[in-house]
Amino acid sequence: MKKLLSYSLLLILTFSCNANDFSDTEMYFETDKETYSPNEKFEIIVNISPKQGEKKIRILKNFNNIKISFYTEDGNLGFSEILKDKFIEGRSLFEDESKYIDEFIISKSEPFNKAFEGSITESKKKIFFEIPELNIKDSLNKSELINNPTIIIKGNCSSVYNGIEEVFAQKEIKILID
Repeated sequence: MKKLLSYSLLLILTFSCNANDFSDTEMYFETDKETYSPNEKFEIIVNISPKQGEKKIRILKNFNNIKISFYTEDGNLGFSEILKDKFIEGRSLFEDESKYIDEFIISKSEPFNKAFEGSITESKKKIFFEIPELNIKDSLNKSELINNPTIIIKGNCSSVYNGIEEVFAQKEIKILID
């Protein structure tokens, strides 16, 4: 009986600690434009494809395992994310997780692509960025962008069950201030 219980627990642990969904993938961002102005809408597209063959990935339906951050070119953090209200630490043995997780089979010809829409607004001293679907709201001082309008978009994606993170290739955009 003890051996059966031991083997059962070993199997449960093996299948609940899935491999890194995003290893051996190419992850990058695209934007609808390279240069933006205040009071303009923008779009960031998340792209994930396997380096070869097909691969299964899991994305939380609320996109909590996709993180995007924005920096000025000198490396100063420009954005912060609002803490998400729901996250998953491990596989539930008793609950149907399909209400929280989407699974995708991706290939070079059919990668995962998801567009997130945002807006850029301004005040006298700040530029504000908002991406509602990712709960991102933040601002940069205009003075940081006058001499160098380059912003670097960085991000990562973590596996649903084990939290291993893989990094997106960086993307640069420009915000032109009058």
